[in-house]
Amino acid sequence: MSNSEKNQRILLELVKLPENSRCADCGAPDPDWASYKLGVFVCLNCSGIHRSLSSRVKSIRLDFWEDDLVEFMKSTGNAKVRSVYEKDVPPFYYRPQESDCR
Repeated sequence: MSNSEKNQRILLELVKLPENSRCADCGAPDPDWASYKLGVFVCLNCSGIHRSLSSRVKSIRLDFWEDDLVEFMKSTGNAKVRSVYEKDVPPFYYRPQESDCR
């Protein structure tokens, strides 16, 4: 198995974990993209928004992933990142939904 195949397999396993199985932003199921700058898994629509905000995103299925980026994704993930960036978000704050317009 090549390094590229191994890294893709790891990413596909990570995205199956309950905390990563939905888009970190809108909650859409089965995200295929990841922000490797933040360490979260996101859907196609949200990946475009991240890209427009100068975040770095890659497809977990189509792009080549370097070992260090895969290790970073293993050490983070949606739940861990949310606990840092959203720790002070009030409970009444509206979270974007998959069905919302862009």
